[in-house]
Amino acid sequence: MDEGEDMNHRRLIAAMAIAAVALPFGAAPAEPLSTWETYPGYDCTGDPFNPIDPETGLRDPNGDPEPGSEEWTQRDAEHVACTDQRDHDSRTNPMRNVGTAFYGEDMYRQPSRHDGVRFHFDHFNVLDIPDVPSTEVYRPCSNAPGDCPGLPAGLPRFDPPYPVVIVMHGVIAQNSHHRFNTQVFAEHGYMAVGVDGIGAGYAYLGSGPNSQRCENASDVLNWLGSEASGVFGEQADLSRVALAGHSQGAGCALGYQGDPRVHAIIAWDGGDSIAEDNCTGDNPCAPIMYQRTDGGFATPSERTDYPSNRDRGLATYASHTERGMDVFFFTARATVHTDWNGYGVGLAGNRYAELLFNYYNLAWLDRHLRGALVFDGGDVVTAGGRTEAEERAFRQAVAQSAFDRLTARFFDDSADVHNVSMGYWDPELAATSGDPLYGGNVPYAIEGLETRDRFSPYFYHYCSVSVPDYVGGSDGSPGSAVAHRADTGPTGDMRFIGCPPVS
Repeated sequence: MDEGEDMNHRRLIAAMAIAAVALPFGAAPAEPLSTWETYPGYDCTGDPFNPIDPETGLRDPNGDPEPGSEEWTQRDAEHVACTDQRDHDSRTNPMRNVGTAFYGEDMYRQPSRHDGVRFHFDHFNVLDIPDVPSTEVYRPCSNAPGDCPGLPAGLPRFDPPYPVVIVMHGVIAQNSHHRFNTQVFAEHGYMAVGVDGIGAGYAYLGSGPNSQRCENASDVLNWLGSEASGVFGEQADLSRVALAGHSQGAGCALGYQGDPRVHAIIAWDGGDSIAEDNCTGDNPCAPIMYQRTDGGFATPSERTDYPSNRDRGLATYASHTERGMDVFFFTARATVHTDWNGYGVGLAGNRYAELLFNYYNLAWLDRHLRGALVFDGGDVVTAGGRTEAEERAFRQAVAQSAFDRLTARFFDDSADVHNVSMGYWDPELAATSGDPLYGGNVPYAIEGLETRDRFSPYFYHYCSVSVPDYVGGSDGSPGSAVAHRADTGPTGDMRFIGCPPVS
């Protein structure tokens, strides 16, 4: 244990001791949180003002309340209330004040609790990776004998090499705020690298405290490609790399568009566009998923730009599809900007938002990383002892599964199985579990909910997603043969019609 880890360990012990004083064993610390459904009287799951027709599976594109009407005012009030739902939940969770002592870290996702159980965790101190302030690296549990003997049921094992996902936080944040992403990515088969921005005393690297340094991603890739990275470089599949970022970190990620080392991008509420001169010539465009908020920075707010700004994603959709890119653009219902970094301070965990983000994160990564076919000098690169035909079938199956999730009408459990963040607090479970600090947590789930009810009614949502016909000989490049494509078109909206298959 290095000095930094020892300090964190001592802070954790102290914080847990404080919580234990406030929460004697056997006490009932909170009422079950199901009271939300009856107390506020708001429906945060469906849209009672323009529901989906159960027979057609569609919502009326002209059925939304008129701005200024009584129903419109009611829906605005519901939007604000449901955005604030996390606060209602976290106030009843006894770990709330413990998390604030750690600058917003999710106490349910402390790496030491799950290292060697759900994933493998390694921490790199300041400049251990050249020019990178500090880094958290998560890797999957493998099929090697004795590896992760207590892996929970439902979590699969993956053998290297692993596709790489680099996660960059925004301003006034740190990599620990994205553990609900990086840990989930590792459990799903990826080497996830959470890079910290700049700490105090390292301004010579070009930025300020808790601010992302865009060069971090490039420095990590250079390190993984060098012998100095050791087992990490050996296990990294650098032919399948994605960048994901929040806020300023999303802007950094988008700045790598056209970099031949990057094969997919996810931008969490940090921009809608890429530079016009990016991805030209020999550098193809990487597919991008954009996730946006319909609320304020950290507090709920009513929309004042409807309908003038309703089609804010249209130019993005048009410019990307014109280049032959896959693109997915949605605005999450009843969210705030800080939902993408674990709410910044306090407990992470959200009934819908974090599961929504990871559901689509995993599907996008599977479609464009694990579901990608890689070539070397015209030959298909195979893995796991597969022949070329088997490799084509394997990658197409992964891509097809991801496509199915991206276009589904209902959520499955693909995100739920990874969720250990703050959930409902069950005082009886806490009292009988033998662990009064952690034992009462029942993580949230979204399986079975309508996908389109998680999209904001204040904006249009666009998609264009393909599945290459690898088995039929496609190489997966833009314009090559596809087995399936889904596309809203410029006049469509996923909230009304889903992400529909097209001929």
